[in-house]
Amino acid sequence: MKQILALSSLLLFCIFLVYNSPQISQRYFDTESLETNARVGTTDDILETILPEFEYVHERDKDKEVDGYIVETHREYEIQRDEDGNIIKQMPTLNFEYIRYKKY
Repeated sequence: MKQILALSSLLLFCIFLVYNSPQISQRYFDTESLETNARVGTTDDILETILPEFEYVHERDKDKEVDGYIVETHREYEIQRDEDGNIIKQMPTLNFEYIRYKKY
């Protein structure tokens, strides 16, 4: 019985330490400050908070025929959109995908 009571009190003490550690408090503080900055910030701050999307675009001028196969080239673009869905910024990345089809 004493062992169960000792283990229970140790468990409660560990839970207390986990929820009252400064690292947890700091994490919640950073979250609140990020939300506040997003509402009050300037246009540059808002552009930095926009998450980019990545899309592949077929580049027809780079398609080739190799050993009886047609090889299509698709390039990845980083696209940033505003709240209305309009494209703000579109930048090509260095990632390419190649799709190979048998020519009949």
